[in-house]
Amino acid sequence: MFISTETGSYERYGDNEDILRLLKESGFDAYDYTMIDFNRKNNFITADDYLERARKLREFADGIGIVCNQSHAPFPTALKGDEKYNAEIFPFLVRAIEICGILGGKVCVIHPCNNYSAEQNREIYAKLLPVAERCNVIIGTENMWNWDREKDHAVSAACSSHEDFKRHLDLIDSPYFTACLDIGHAEMRGLETSAVQMIRTIGKRLGALHIHDNDRHHDSHAIPYTHEIDFEAIIDALAEVNYSGDITFEADRAALSVPVALIPATAKYIHEIGVYLRTEVEKRKK
Repeated sequence: MFISTETGSYERYGDNEDILRLLKESGFDAYDYTMIDFNRKNNFITADDYLERARKLREFADGIGIVCNQSHAPFPTALKGDEKYNAEIFPFLVRAIEICGILGGKVCVIHPCNNYSAEQNREIYAKLLPVAERCNVIIGTENMWNWDREKDHAVSAACSSHEDFKRHLDLIDSPYFTACLDIGHAEMRGLETSAVQMIRTIGKRLGALHIHDNDRHHDSHAIPYTHEIDFEAIIDALAEVNYSGDITFEADRAALSVPVALIPATAKYIHEIGVYLRTEVEKRKK
């Protein structure tokens, strides 16, 4: 069970190599490579030589002793009713899987389209599964959310309820498809679910996590144990389903909110929380 974190929020610290060196020195076993948007300076997904750049980054990571455990594909994966966007983004979803495979990642998280049904999202994933198999990468689908400004809370989106998450998983019977549970999303007000309920519903099909805290209202992406989510109950649920995936953080507001000089201390603190979570999950397994 690796302890990992996303790379995107550390871009102020330097290039990809600087970030991986920082994470290694902070104690992390692994990293979650961020390709979620095209505006990040360290995202080479649009470059003509993206495969070669991935190979060089893999060589560097191997040299310092840190591995890629998962990655984030570009988002949105699709926009309902916008076929031009959907046609343009699809090749980059393919590239994201290819890059993840070269880096050695086990899971590439490709978000479902927020406003698609499980059946519509299945069509996207079905086109990507042959690429995943070729690259030996598992596609992870994630629980999403929409926002009602008038009511000031989250409202349903793809996989936002435990029933709809299960429906997405049931429709794709493939060893190259899994669930990535976003802990913070599951705890947002208005979605009428919880991370614990999600974990118990998904069970053995839970292959990856995005771990962060919030005020049980907004998508805060904060460090665990700093807001309102009950992580002790989540640890119990992960142990109950015998979770064997990694401890991967998406607490990106932490590194973004401190001076650059404090980023190393912030990364070390997040890693220490990861050690605690991993230890407690393993200890509480029956």
